Amino acid sequence: MRLHYIELANFRQFKGIQRMNLASNASKPVSLFFGANGSGKTTLLNAFTWALYGSLSEDVEVQDRMATDIVWRSAATGSVVTVSVELGFDHGGQAYRLIRQADLLKESDDQPGVLNPALILSTIDSSGMSSEVRAPQEMISSILPEGISRFFFFNGERIEKLVQKGSYSEIQQDIKALLNIKHVERAIEHLPKVSRKLSAAVKDRGGDVASELQGKIDEAEDEQQTHQDVLTSAERELETYRTERDAVIELLGKHESVSHIQRERDSAEDELSRARSDRESAKAGLGSHMATRGFLAFTDDIVAETAKVATSLYRKGALPAPLKREFVDKLLDDDQCICGAPLVTGSSSRQHVEEWRQRAGLQAVETAWQELNGKLPEMRSARDDLRATLTDLTSRVDDANENVNRLEVKVSELSGQLANSELEDVQALESKRVDLDRRIERCVSTASVARSRLQDLTARQDSLRKQLDQAELKDEHASKARDRADLVRGVQRALEEIREIRSAEMRERLEKELQTIFSGISVKPYIPRLNADFELSLYQDVDGVEMEVPKSTGENQILSVSFVAAVSKLAREIPSEGRAEGDASDGAGSYPIVMDAAFGSLDRNYQKEVARALARMAPQLVVLVSKSQGLGDVIKELRSHVSNLGVVVMNSSSLRNVSEELEIDGKNYNYILSGAESNYSLFEEIDS
Repeated sequence: MRLHYIELANFRQFKGIQRMNLASNASKPVSLFFGANGSGKTTLLNAFTWALYGSLSEDVEVQDRMATDIVWRSAATGSVVTVSVELGFDHGGQAYRLIRQADLLKESDDQPGVLNPALILSTIDSSGMSSEVRAPQEMISSILPEGISRFFFFNGERIEKLVQKGSYSEIQQDIKALLNIKHVERAIEHLPKVSRKLSAAVKDRGGDVASELQGKIDEAEDEQQTHQDVLTSAERELETYRTERDAVIELLGKHESVSHIQRERDSAEDELSRARSDRESAKAGLGSHMATRGFLAFTDDIVAETAKVATSLYRKGALPAPLKREFVDKLLDDDQCICGAPLVTGSSSRQHVEEWRQRAGLQAVETAWQELNGKLPEMRSARDDLRATLTDLTSRVDDANENVNRLEVKVSELSGQLANSELEDVQALESKRVDLDRRIERCVSTASVARSRLQDLTARQDSLRKQLDQAELKDEHASKARDRADLVRGVQRALEEIREIRSAEMRERLEKELQTIFSGISVKPYIPRLNADFELSLYQDVDGVEMEVPKSTGENQILSVSFVAAVSKLAREIPSEGRAEGDASDGAGSYPIVMDAAFGSLDRNYQKEVARALARMAPQLVVLVSKSQGLGDVIKELRSHVSNLGVVVMNSSSLRNVSEELEIDGKNYNYILSGAESNYSLFEEIDS
């Protein structure tokens, strides 16, 4: 997908028709647009997603006021104000023109909002002739699914949401959409229904035994689905509650009156988490030692008694030994040596073996005595060592318990200070945190029970299916149905494995690309990791051991930008790899990136590095920045990559003079204009 232009008509701040050229090339992929805070940069970002999907982001306020205020107020009652966004782009070698338009009937000064805007999508041929697409939204979704658009249209100041815990499951699903395995997903979803239809034939025509077994299998499958739904719901609620809890803690940490208490509690809770982990490790070490060496505690009397018995046997020459006189006696009884020679009575050969009989017995007893006599002190020593080791391990557990108890008291005291604060807003926040903690605990418990029950049901189904496979069926049709049902389940397992393998491959590739991009931006030698749940974390190497490090706001933003860049690159690579889903068209998986406030709260060093990385992020990039963010190092790094340059000029109705100019390449351009009748914005193009 490559953008050609965007045109706004009376869309929120943008008065009248405002058109922005977005066409670019490989050497100059960047369109750089400046705008003051409040001029409409976020509105422009949302114009793209509103045109494509008819939706606005959550951070857009008063979403029912779609028409420019001055245009709406100046319109006569009973007249119609048209709001629209037109987007020109091409994808897969085909040019498109998209128009999403709403005609708002003015009946009062209050805007009615936009409920069902019209959508027109047309293809444009080489001669300029257009042809309307019959199912426009479906076509748009096939080009760029809404779920993955978050990676290509985003606000830099809020992009760190990608590394928040509540986003991981959504990101996981979006990445699967990028994998283009929707056919596999649909098949996995449909196959159980096919299996159930086949199993119905087994139940109806397979005989009493088979019918009973199949009925139990069906019941187990239904119960399994119920518990799976419970688990999914619990995990979803858990993510929501954890996100809310993090937000509450963040508010407490920013509260001027209690921020020091919250910081101390955060530190204490981190210590408590480590202390509990140390305690579990100590308990595990004690348990393992007891399981493998604990028997030595009961060997004191046994060792002494064994030594006494062994001494008596030694004196009698009756200790059991590896070499027995009976062996030599048998040779003499058989009149044949071990080498096969005859042992004739009175012969020298027989006399020689008889001499060995005496020596063998004495040597065997001596050897056995030496072995036993050597092991008994070892056991006494091992028993003493056990006592010392258990004392040490028990002391570790006691110390760990004491540390945990101390930190629990500390956390409780700090929580009490917040709960008993004289400030009502602090009390309310702390009360909400406590409530969320309880909810989180319930969700964790519910999820744990559901997982355990799912394991039991899976084992039960496996057992029942083995019995069904061995059962004799009375009807050939039922027998075929059973075989086909087994085949369907085999196909389902294979497809699930394919899905998981593909997801794992994507995660590994994303992580590798993420690390490469992040290392080129960050000034710290941190290592980003992407776990199996697509959770983003930062680690550092400490004496050869990777340890997780807390992420600052700036590092969250850099990590998120790096992740978006990695996703963009892989999205371009995947369609060209000849996947089984079919040959990809030219440009499939290649998407523009539109970024508002790309540099957020980054300091100067990071602004420069991010600007340098931006030009390599995607085949086409639209960057929306304020003057404070975009001038200096940023424009220096981007200038040679810019195809389109412009400014969203804010016309202000402020009574004081707030006019500002923007200087680029030694020339001044309007940035804020004072004296307007109402607040609105216009777009001015700058020669690039």
